[in-house]
Amino acid sequence: MALGIQHKHIVASATDTVTNTTSETHFAKKIVIPKESFRLGDFVQGFAAVKATSTNSTDTLTVKVYLGPNSDPKTGILIAENTALDVANNDVIKLDFNFCVDAIGAGSTFEVSGGGISYKQAATAVSKTQALGSAVDAQADSFADLAIAVTATWSVASADNIARLDALHTVLFPGLVSA
Repeated sequence: MALGIQHKHIVASATDTVTNTTSETHFAKKIVIPKESFRLGDFVQGFAAVKATSTNSTDTLTVKVYLGPNSDPKTGILIAENTALDVANNDVIKLDFNFCVDAIGAGSTFEVSGGGISYKQAATAVSKTQALGSAVDAQADSFADLAIAVTATWSVASADNIARLDALHTVLFPGLVSA
């Protein structure tokens, strides 16, 4: 049972990259939520940051965050995504997300909302593009191990296209216990 606010944070690893593929690919690191950890009313807030450490021409990058089975999170609930973005070297895509547990069990339902903010690095300023999306009453099995995971998809396969997961952070606010 969740007792108090819980933080989980994953920091950058130079080897946790997605490169040279047009297939949606998970980064190696993810936040694992052990089975039966969620309680009714739990609220999770978080963000993911992905850096395009190397890019090729005008290729675009799409980043997504999922809550799903630990074995393959992208078969679960899409929490947040950015629109395909033409990134330059060292551009960062940051996705903010949150969700609330509405039911627990094999058909657990989650109220999900998320947003993507794409930060572009320029010589004089940082600009941002925002894309919002939500899925209401999406389902995941809280009786199984779940994971919050980040994926990246390049528009063109090139050895020069490298995206690195710099951060994945979540805060769980426990639901109120009813009498």
